Amino acid sequence: MGGTPIVLGDINKTWLSDVLGVRVTDLSMQVIGAGEGFMGQLARVSLQGDNVPASVIVKLPTSDPGGQVMGEMMGVWKREHRFYTELASRMKGITLATCLYSTAEPYALILEDLSPARAGDQVAGPTPAQARTAIDVAATLHSNWFDKPELEEFDWMPRLDDPMTASIGTMFPIGWPIFLERYQDSLPPRVLAWCEKFVPMIETWMKTYADWPCTLTHGDFRLDNMFFSENGSMTLIDWQLSMRTPSTTDLVYFLGTNIPTAMRREMQDELIIRYCNAMRDGGVPDEWADYDRIVQGYAEGMLFYCTSFAASILSLDPANERGAALMDSLVRRAFSAADDLDAGSRLGI
Repeated sequence: MGGTPIVLGDINKTWLSDVLGVRVTDLSMQVIGAGEGFMGQLARVSLQGDNVPASVIVKLPTSDPGGQVMGEMMGVWKREHRFYTELASRMKGITLATCLYSTAEPYALILEDLSPARAGDQVAGPTPAQARTAIDVAATLHSNWFDKPELEEFDWMPRLDDPMTASIGTMFPIGWPIFLERYQDSLPPRVLAWCEKFVPMIETWMKTYADWPCTLTHGDFRLDNMFFSENGSMTLIDWQLSMRTPSTTDLVYFLGTNIPTAMRREMQDELIIRYCNAMRDGGVPDEWADYDRIVQGYAEGMLFYCTSFAASILSLDPANERGAALMDSLVRRAFSAADDLDAGSRLGI
């Protein structure tokens, strides 16, 4: 068997033929996803040969040394490998890309090419229909796994109080001055003050928030990981940050950072009510699908997310225009959402 590629340039006919079980006679490759924030190399590989798919998507770990260290610490590649090999077949009501091959050491993943379905754009934001579809998918995922004993089997999938997540308090003093230099003049002053006051509370807050019933959360529930077909259906990719956390974890990221502020203000209540109703329909007890409780968890998580930017800023490459634009949109939307939700007051700050 050809050796598992380490960088995209190593992908060759021999390896693809061996792992796909077909005869690949020629290939061409298009690098995709550059600058979109995930710790990986991604390419669409067009194939020629006997009974081969027209194209596949190949995902490898990042070639950036710093990203490799971070990815190993977070276990992102082992996590995604185990998701596709152990969990994907147990997912109900969620459309996934078909996994054609996955190996953990070294990591390599081959998925079906979802084209002509088109990925969402986190910078541009969703259409109203896409936002509703994403909320429906989130509710299906969360209700299916809500407080299920089977979650204990997945000890390779971290919880909210995982040491890597808790390290945000340690990273804050390092990254916060850099963050303020870039963003201070464009963000609500009271949210900046809340972040500084929230940092000493993070460890205690995590223990309280982690006491909520857990479910399976995607962990990176953003438009760039959502592929929409012409019939309106949605396929969810990139499970390397999947976690066992309160359901509002995914809502924080999607509602607070993926939807442009004006649109979020217009649709937020509609989407949260839609989510609560779908959770109840999926069998979640009323107390955990209650609108006020969901909003409270969303608001608290939003302030935590704002605080986490002090760590995220350390990995920002200003030369990467797409990555910088993505970071800018995340920050401004998140801080506006925390301000609108009165997140600090809800936490007694």
